[in-house]
Formats: sequence, C-alpha cells, structure tokens
Amino acid sequence: MQFTTLTPVNVLTGFLGSGKTTLLNRWVRQASMRNTLVVINEFGDIGLDHQLITHSDEQAVVEMSSGCLCCTLRGDLSRTLQQAINELLAKGKPAPARVVIETTGLADPAPILQLLMTDHWLAHRFQLDSVVCCVDAANGEATLQAHRESQRQVAVADRLLITKTDLVNQECLTPLANQLASLNPAAEQWQVVNGNLSPDLLVGAGLYRGASQGYQVEQWLKSSSYQLHHATDHGRDEIQQPGVASTLEPPSSQPSLTRHGENINAFCFCIEEPITPDALENWLDLLMSFMGEKMLRIKAVVHLTDREEPLALHGVQHIFHPPAPLPINSVTDRISRFVFITQNVAPDTVAQLYSFFAPAGSSTTTSTSTNEANP
Repeated sequence: MQFTTLTPVNVLTGFLGSGKTTLLNRWVRQASMRNTLVVINEFGDIGLDHQLITHSDEQAVVEMSSGCLCCTLRGDLSRTLQQAINELLAKGKPAPARVVIETTGLADPAPILQLLMTDHWLAHRFQLDSVVCCVDAANGEATLQAHRESQRQVAVADRLLITKTDLVNQECLTPLANQLASLNPAAEQWQVVNGNLSPDLLVGAGLYRGASQGYQVEQWLKSSSYQLHHATDHGRDEIQQPGVASTLEPPSSQPSLTRHGENINAFCFCIEEPITPDALENWLDLLMSFMGEKMLRIKAVVHLTDREEPLALHGVQHIFHPPAPLPINSVTDRISRFVFITQNVAPDTVAQLYSFFAPAGSSTTTSTSTNEANP
C-alpha cells in the first residue's frame, strides 16, 4: 500500500479519571473526525458511549455511528494498525485520514512516540501531530504530586486540557494552571466542560502541516515560550566553561516554575554558531548514554557547518527520529535551538556537556520558563 502523504497521529493521554472518555465521546462526533481510526486499549476500559458503536467484536474494526472507526490495541501498535487498515481495504473502504491513540490512565506515552519513530512500517506511513493530555481540575494538583506517570504525561504533551472545570472555582484553577505551565510551558492550555472543545484545538501541533501550510517551525518548537535569563540577572555566577552562559536555576521569586515533583525541567538551549556534525553527534550520544530515560522529550532546529539547510530533530528519551531537512526560508537565523523537557537533569548539566565538544569561543545561552499559565 502506498501513502502519498503521512497520516497524522494524535495521542490522547491523561491520568485515571481525567476525563479522556468524555472528551473522546465528544471528539468522535465531530464532522471533521469522519474516517478517523480511534485505537483504544479495551472497549470496557474506555467506556465509549454504547450508542456510538454498532457492534463490539474486539478483533475487528468497529464502525461508529459518527463515521469514526475504532479498533482495540492488542500488543504491538504496528501490527494493530496494519490489521485494521488491511481490513478496511478488504471491505473497499479508504485508509483512515487520521489516527487517534488513547493510552491507559497509568501509561507513559513515551513508548508510543518512540514506536512512531523507530518502527519502519509506521515511520513511513504516519507522523505525530499532537500529544493531548487531560488533567482533572478537581484532583489534578494532588495527582501531579503523587504520581510520576501523571507528571510525565503532562511534560510531553503539546495540548493540556483542564477538564471538569465546572466542579471547581477559578481560585482552584489558577494554581493548577501554574503547575502545568511550570512542567510544560510550551503546551497550550484549554479549560474544558463536559468534553466540549473544538477539535481544531486538539490537532495541528506537528512540524509539517500539509501542502497548504508547509513547515511551521516556530509553532512546533515553541522556543519563544522560554524567556532568557542570564545567570548574572539573579546573582549567580555563570558556568566556568569557555563561551558558555547558562541559567543555573529559575529566579528565586518563582522557584517552582521549572521544577515540580521529581525535578522536571523545561528549558531551551541555544547555540549561536553552526555546529559541526561530530560535535552534535558526540554531544547527543553523551546525553543519551548517561541520561536517556531522563530526557523526556527533545525538539530542536539545528544548523550544521556542512550544510545550508537547517535540520529538525525530535527525540523521546533515548530514541531520536531521523533528522528532517527543513527549507532554508522556514527559519530566520542560524541559531540552533534545543527545547528540552527533562527529569532530574538541570539546564547547566546540558550546557556543561556541550562545552566538552564545542570549539573555543562558541556562544550558547539557556532559557528557562518564567511565563504564567495560559488557561
């Protein structure tokens, strides 16, 4: 089977009781979701409205009255999607125009993102569009404090949906929104009541938006979400490495904005001169070797010394998608920008490791999140 374009994939995650079921029930009813394949773990677990499902054979693609299709994840995602699409084609139906994958409440979404990068069959047919995470307005703060899985779900998301907002007052929403912004400052936040939300807000976070929009580099990287603070701005010395300036910690007036729970940090590391291919490869290899599991998600636009075109990098923990060449006119300068979401890895550690491979006199900066929540 040949695909003329890569099919967008949206991953829906969120802790137990966060409202994924309600959102998905609303989402699949939208006209824009026709010919979408929804991959779930168990029909019984997700509890989709029985009126949406025409039959419930767990081994088959289930057709919903909304026009969506649904199948159950059985072990390997690649095999599940291959079987589902082969079944559709055998029935004379088109391949899905979009895939939505719902994770269990206790699941870390990282393995799904990694599989989309590494599985040959998937990587040549599908591309990640967005990771959408639901957070319960009433219990979200306590859940984030108590459960590592919840923190990681929020940290890797592109869209954060604060659900059940009708059950709490605004005074309760503000602290939660600030917590979410500290964990993941680049993710858009939206407040949701009874799963009512425009589906357009859940999609469109990918690097390539199709022929009509092309590459949306800044919207994908969101490097502007990280406000630059030199270490000397708040009375700390810069790292003693040639040409390296880095923020050692967030300003003392906002000590929690880049740390929460097990020290999840969100920051942007910039390298102002083009990087040699060897320096980039050795630096990333070192990062992955020593702290791969702690590098929750990495996005980057990189300029190398041996090519004019920039490259886009996307990594999840120790797995990187093959570099994607970008059009020269998709960026406005030659600064390489790396957005990191890490766990127990501080910004200065990343800067220090790069200094081992950087040429003398190279200039780098680190930006950390100081923005307020954006509910």
